[in-house]
Formats: sequence, C-alpha cells, structure tokens
Amino acid sequence: MRPDDLIEFSRQTYAKPQNVEIWSQEDLLDSGLSSDEQILLKKLPLKKGRLLLLGVGGGREAIPLARIGFTVTGVDFIPAMVAQTKENAARRGLKIRGLIQEISNLDVSANTYDIVWLSAAMYSAVPTRKRRVRMLRQIRKTLGPGGYFLCQFQMDTRGSSTPKIEFAKRVFAFLTMGNFWYEKGDILWGNVEFIHGFSSDDKLRSEFKEGGFTVLHMHIPQGKIRGGAVMRKS
Repeated sequence: MRPDDLIEFSRQTYAKPQNVEIWSQEDLLDSGLSSDEQILLKKLPLKKGRLLLLGVGGGREAIPLARIGFTVTGVDFIPAMVAQTKENAARRGLKIRGLIQEISNLDVSANTYDIVWLSAAMYSAVPTRKRRVRMLRQIRKTLGPGGYFLCQFQMDTRGSSTPKIEFAKRVFAFLTMGNFWYEKGDILWGNVEFIHGFSSDDKLRSEFKEGGFTVLHMHIPQGKIRGGAVMRKS
C-alpha cells in the first residue's frame, strides 16, 4: 500500500463503532496516564499551559492532563472519537476542545500552543521519514517560542533483518505498486494499522533534529517496545 493508503487503512480500522466504543470504556479512561507517560510528564518543564494532544482517542490521556491544569485540545481523524472525548470529559466536569484532523497533515495556526503531545506511539503510525519530518515541522510551527514536544514511538524489537530480506520486501513493494518508500521496520501491526519500528535512538534523534527539535530527555525502557522523548523547539 502507498503511504496515503496505509493511513486510510488505519482510519477505517479505528472508525469502526466497536473500536470507538473500546477507546471510551470507563475502566480505560479511569486508568489515566501510564507509568511511562508519567515519567515523560515529570521531565516536561511546563506544568500548565495550552496543550495540543495528537491522537486523542476517547480521552484517556486528555482527561488527566486537563484535570491537573493543562488547557487541552484533542486531535483525531475519527470524528466519533473527538465527540466521545468531549462527552467523556464533560461527564467529569472538564472541558476539552476537539479538532478533526489527520496528524501528519495538521492545519493549526502558528504559535498557538505551549506543548504538543503525540500520544501512544502515534509517531510510529506515520509512514515514511519524509512524512514524519514534514509533520514535525508542522508541529514546530504550532508551538510558541521555546515550546515543548512530547512524543511516543515504537522500537523494532524483532531482531536484525538480513539485506536479502529487506531487498525482497522492496522488490515486492515495487512489483505490487505498493509502498515504494518502504523502510526497514515497517509492518502492518496485527493487520490493524501501519507501524514503523525504529532500530535505534540515533535514527529517532536524526529525524527530530531535521524536524527542528532538540531532545531534552529520551526514555526507552529496556525490554519494552514503546519509548518516548521530551523535546524543545529549536
């Protein structure tokens, strides 16, 4: 599949009513931020401010962030997810704004937010380095001077792949008129969504730098597939 097709594949998966319902289950919403997310939050120099949350889902992250004092705007490419987040927050006495957009094609006014939070390894859900770097530059534009970016991503823990295997994957993509921009680490995770697993933090740092960010803290727990980083707008 081409990059646009990969994103549309993920959108169709998450737009299914049963998936919208899953992301708004009360026990999930009340679970709050994960331990890894709390570690990243503690490394964030700002404790209040205007926060843009990309990939809001049903509001699991947005609700506790609003509760501790952030002014939260949630973004998702599923309209029902955005509506559910606002309803879930309202039932808890909180107000969260919502935007219906695809995160790699943000259309947000410049210098609008103090913090952008890209949740739940969503960075890895964007196909191709070129598209991810373009997204980073769009995120940078939305941040005010000295703004912060908190990003989560997925690492590739499947072990080393041989050059022959990688070559075969590229040939297959070419012959099927699919993802000509295939990168090592690309998978269709569970046949549900596209995921790019990074083989090293150096590759991540290179993309972040090209996108206009300085890494302040990198958190990649040993033995886990998910990591995160806190960055400042360069």
